[in-house]
Amino acid sequence: MVRYLALGVLVAGLAAIVWTVVRGDDEGPDSAADPSTAVDPADAPAPAANTTVEATDAPEAAAPEAADAVDEVPGPADSAAEATLPDATAADVAAADAEVTVAETTVPPEPIEVLGEADTLTNLDGWLNTDATSLEEIRAANKLTVVQFWTFGCRNCKNTLDALSRLYTDFRGRGVEIVGVHSPEFSYEADVNNIIEASADLGVIWPIALDTDKRNFHRWQPGNIGYWPRVYVIDGDNQIRFDRTGDGRATYEKLYETVEQLLVEA
Repeated sequence: MVRYLALGVLVAGLAAIVWTVVRGDDEGPDSAADPSTAVDPADAPAPAANTTVEATDAPEAAAPEAADAVDEVPGPADSAAEATLPDATAADVAAADAEVTVAETTVPPEPIEVLGEADTLTNLDGWLNTDATSLEEIRAANKLTVVQFWTFGCRNCKNTLDALSRLYTDFRGRGVEIVGVHSPEFSYEADVNNIIEASADLGVIWPIALDTDKRNFHRWQPGNIGYWPRVYVIDGDNQIRFDRTGDGRATYEKLYETVEQLLVEA
């Protein structure tokens, strides 16, 4: 009896083993438990790998533009070099600029030429706007004397009066006198009352020498032609330093400059 029980237990154990083997073959091994088939999360392909590559391509395409922008801006090294320039360098540059400015602004003007000795005024019919009785008297009392031959009916002469008025205002107090030698072209201009009235209307307030017969007009302008107006500058040594005809603006601007320069040199 015991023998039969032992044999039954043995048979049951064998049957259990066989069942286990047969069941395992049918279901296959557990892939999750098998270390050889498990996937490491670090080795798994990233789903966004392609997205990352595409995003990286865009900055690479824009890189040349960024490089161009950097070329236009001074680098840190350049800025540092400028910031660390020695003070002596800036001072030297400023001194050089100052020297150039001085050289440009202190060039002396060209000397004014002496054109000859001035004549006198003779055989006059009188004077207006002054107590003087001769050109010499007026010249002796001043550093410079501006002599203009004119007549009140002459349009060109009238065109010069504004420039002469300015010169008289600016330089009369510095030793400059104007003498207007009135040499009439027509008979109505020879009438002294007409001269007085016209002079007042035109604002001629400087001395007027009445050269009614034009003797001085022709003696100062030898030859067949005399000019209205003609203007001279006579210095303290009775030398002519300026002689021009006509009413051009450039002529009277040059007259002003000449008087100004001669006063500095006097």
